[in-house]
Amino acid sequence: AIPQEWPENLQLRWRVPVGSGHASPVVVGDRVYIHARSGEDEIALCLSLAHGDTLWHSTYPAPYVMNNNATNHGPGPKSTPVVHGEYLYTLGISGILSAFDRESGQLVWQRIFADEFKPSAPLFGTATSPMVVDSLLVAYVGGHDRGALRAFDLASGKTRWSVEGDGPGYTSPIVAEIAGTRQLVTQSQGFNLALDPATGEVLWREPYATIHYQNAPTPVRYGDVLIFSGIDEGI
Repeated sequence: AIPQEWPENLQLRWRVPVGSGHASPVVVGDRVYIHARSGEDEIALCLSLAHGDTLWHSTYPAPYVMNNNATNHGPGPKSTPVVHGEYLYTLGISGILSAFDRESGQLVWQRIFADEFKPSAPLFGTATSPMVVDSLLVAYVGGHDRGALRAFDLASGKTRWSVEGDGPGYTSPIVAEIAGTRQLVTQSQGFNLALDPATGEVLWREPYATIHYQNAPTPVRYGDVLIFSGIDEGI
């Protein structure tokens, strides 16, 4: 609720060290869920919203070597996690996709793509955020020049559909009904594209590439218009 009167100064309620990274915290009910890094590990963390108390803390090994042109970015993670139903889903900077029990923090399943895609992340590290669409978790996995936009079973992590080919961009997907057709819209390394979120069928795809392969801004839907932009490419 918005207060009737704003205080002259904000009062600090709590402060908790949570590691490093660019992922945004996610607040659901009375809990705060965080995806961060500590040393060579990536962290999933759950805090009390009221007091900042740590309710659970899970880690997994995620060593990562930064691109020489991105060392000042830090080693991530960059992708904001998603909470849905019983689970917290995270996508690490090297492309590790994980599902945690949101009550206990126990790792339920994990998919690692390093054996399938080399490299397993784009040039500046994975930054696209996963998204729950109906009964599927959708994430763009893989690395520079080669990857796959995939849908996974929420409970088991099994692949339900996969669109192979171009490497991922850094943008996050949206779902919108455009001209009567429901579409999952995103950017890959070199394209703007839309898919049927239920089947993965590619509905349309158009070339769109930016300098240093930095397709990053999330598309915006305005009525039946989709707006894309990119560095040095305008809108």
